[in-house]
Amino acid sequence: MLAQNIHVVAERLPIARWILRVLRDERTSVGEFRRAMTLAGVLLAIESSRELSWKPATVRTPLGVETVELELERKPLLIGILGASLHMLEGFQQVYPDAPIALIAAKRRETSRGVEVDMYYERLPGEWSGPAIVVDPMLATGTTVGLAISKAKRMGSSKIIVASVIASTQGLRYIVENHQDVAVYTLAVDPELNNRYFIVPGLGDAGDRALGVTA
Repeated sequence: MLAQNIHVVAERLPIARWILRVLRDERTSVGEFRRAMTLAGVLLAIESSRELSWKPATVRTPLGVETVELELERKPLLIGILGASLHMLEGFQQVYPDAPIALIAAKRRETSRGVEVDMYYERLPGEWSGPAIVVDPMLATGTTVGLAISKAKRMGSSKIIVASVIASTQGLRYIVENHQDVAVYTLAVDPELNNRYFIVPGLGDAGDRALGVTA
């Protein structure tokens, strides 16, 4: 049974399963893959919006009548993991067009002890007291996302959310054990990692497929 802070969107919304069908299919073209990743970002931005703080906002309609809806108390900081997250970020920007964007680039190394992550680039604000959303399509071992979460906490983020397309049970366990206060929104949870620490059945290398080049 998943922890209460783990939210699996495809369990409730059939459209998420359709997006996953496109992304998982090895025959999907680069353009179709990018479009589906962007749609996944839109869907995850909407689903995770319940974690943000909202306040009443009075508006006047074209009929001259005032009514009360909601607006964000503070825009979220979007933290993208390069380069696989670029098209997911595009989806988040469609929902939050004025949200600031921070970037982290990480390279993983497979060792006899498992996966080690080297962060070789970051563009982060020195301080950020508002909410932050870590955007990474694949939550595999959880190591890279965990490092991004730690950086967001050191900046002072009041609330941290993780958005992924597919998460492994191992990666979710890592986040729950190390960051119990973080909410995770993912389209699907896959059961295992292979011997190269790729999610199975997964969708392959999200970065290679989205960028159209093999690193």
